[in-house]
Amino acid sequence: MADIGAQTPFFYILREREMIYDLFEAATEGIGIIGREEAINWGLSGPMLRASGVKWDLRKVDHYECYDELDWQIQWQIGGDSLARYLVRIGEMRESVKIIQQALKIIPGGPFENLEARRLHRGKNSEWNDFEYQFISKKPSPTFKLPKQEHYIRAEAPKGELGIFLIGDDSVFPWRWKIRPPGFINLQILPQLVKGMKLADIMTILGSVDIIMGEVDR
Repeated sequence: MADIGAQTPFFYILREREMIYDLFEAATEGIGIIGREEAINWGLSGPMLRASGVKWDLRKVDHYECYDELDWQIQWQIGGDSLARYLVRIGEMRESVKIIQQALKIIPGGPFENLEARRLHRGKNSEWNDFEYQFISKKPSPTFKLPKQEHYIRAEAPKGELGIFLIGDDSVFPWRWKIRPPGFINLQILPQLVKGMKLADIMTILGSVDIIMGEVDR
């Protein structure tokens, strides 16, 4: 009985925590609304796009890697507000766990060698710590000539569509190389979202955009 009595305050804390979460959700709901057509016209992607009622995920659209062999669903909402974007990301975390669990089961077997573990096991005085062995577990990138043509490849990154655009010049160096970071594209709509909003709402809206400073510092 003493143990049960000692645990009672923790259950009270969990109850109060859920009530606080409800208050947080009520304060982000209806803030920073982006309509379906508006999201498409601005070129938004990732959770920013899917939270506005657009069921678009490049893993389903382009059918790359082994995603078609796994059981998972696109997470999307129709609210278009900060809460909807939050719910999409929470749903994607759960789907990611499902994907990882399935992927672990279908990884083919076979021998392997962890060279990094061998280096650590030998200690700091081992020859594996010499300069020429520092990158032994990392394979060098292949070198090939880029033909005289344009090429665009895209992938579904956590923030949205990550694209690489290349123009070849029949050499090992591209004539033009452009990276499309999803955060930089998604951030463009921020001035429109904060118009008429309260100062406290700006941080909520910015957080729902979920930018990476390395992508938007231009």
